Amino acid sequence: MSPEDRSAGNARWSRVTKVGARLGMSPAAARRASVTMTDQCFASGTNFIVGVVVARLAGPAGLGAFALAYAAWVLLNNLHRALITDPMAISRDVHHGKDTDTLRRGFGAEVFLGLLATAVFVLIGVVLIVSGQKTFGDGMLAVAPWLVFLDLQDYWRWIGFMQGKPSKALVNDIVFAIAQTGAFVIVYVTGVRSVFAVVSAWGAGAVAGALYGLWQFSVRPGLRGGYALLRSRWHLSKWLAGTQVTAWGAGQLYLIVAGGILGAAALGGLKAAQALVTGPSSIVIHAGGSFGLPEASRALAEKGWNALRRVSWWISGAGLLSVGVFGLVVIIDGAPLLRLFYGASFVRYEPAARLMAVAFVISAFGLGPILTLKAMKRTHALFHIQAITLAVSIPAVAVLAVTYGVTGAAAAALFSNAAGLAALLLYVRGARRSLGPNLSVPVIDTPELGEVPAS
Repeated sequence: MSPEDRSAGNARWSRVTKVGARLGMSPAAARRASVTMTDQCFASGTNFIVGVVVARLAGPAGLGAFALAYAAWVLLNNLHRALITDPMAISRDVHHGKDTDTLRRGFGAEVFLGLLATAVFVLIGVVLIVSGQKTFGDGMLAVAPWLVFLDLQDYWRWIGFMQGKPSKALVNDIVFAIAQTGAFVIVYVTGVRSVFAVVSAWGAGAVAGALYGLWQFSVRPGLRGGYALLRSRWHLSKWLAGTQVTAWGAGQLYLIVAGGILGAAALGGLKAAQALVTGPSSIVIHAGGSFGLPEASRALAEKGWNALRRVSWWISGAGLLSVGVFGLVVIIDGAPLLRLFYGASFVRYEPAARLMAVAFVISAFGLGPILTLKAMKRTHALFHIQAITLAVSIPAVAVLAVTYGVTGAAAAALFSNAAGLAALLLYVRGARRSLGPNLSVPVIDTPELGEVPAS
């Protein structure tokens, strides 16, 4: 590196650390946040591109089929984080650095969970095809072979975050993106136009990232200890898993209910409206989770409540800024954006996209409070919050979709997100009061309750 390049790099990092200092972050945390944000651009961007390619090749009905399979994969992805990576982050298993035994057991747990999910996906796909829902069944079967690799690739990303080395996650996602791009080029050149081909290109990227992670973290593949790791964390992860299942129900199950009421083409339109809002905005939101949870746990353990509160504030602020900017763009120019990314047949879903933008802004207010409850190990509270959200979401979408079609289904997200945010703020208020007058005292874990103030 030349002296000029080094000087430019130092100046760039200086700007990053100055911004971070204004937000209450240390210089090291500001750098980790910057790299994490860059990484999330690759991770969220690749997922967004897959949906766009499916829509371009297969139209609204094809995107509807993929939306069902993708919604099921989101559930699996949330479960693998709840059962494996979130407990590792909260317990700070690998924050000291290299620990190949722990990483190997996590690898085994991921493979065990992924193989179980593959069998379930295949079974659901076959049942759908036999029952006459071939379009939806093909979508499930297309995703099934890649589930283990998709979760493993995400596992390596989280290990990088937990070790405080997000650059490793970034490199892994670059490998993913390069392999996926190459596979997409092959699909385009060969002229294959099917959901199977496009999803296989997505899966090829996951295979590359999963295999590269083994070399990247010097881990020998194996299943030993994987199931034991899942069992050892069950007292904590069961609440996280319940939270993720109910959160998935509130955020994804309503899509499936809407698809059952309105059909595959309408489900594709609703998915496009949702992805147009969540695609760009989720870069900051997911970065806030992957960077924010390790930082929140570290802040609480080392400096107590006040430090945790600062992390919560700037994570919420960054998420609101991102969601607000992109939401405003969708509200103003939703139709041109739908035409640009998905095609002219999706323009009629602009009202749904506008409602989704408002609903997503509401949910962004909860980013920091969610991290607060996770860091304090109040996972049962998160489960209760998502149960409330789900209880509002499903009846709302069932009624509004029948009455107002796709636009009504999108409006249901407004009611469910508002209910969830209200419950979240109440639980955070209760968590703060439980610490008593000494708010700087950190929270420690007990097997029975999951959290008590240190005495």
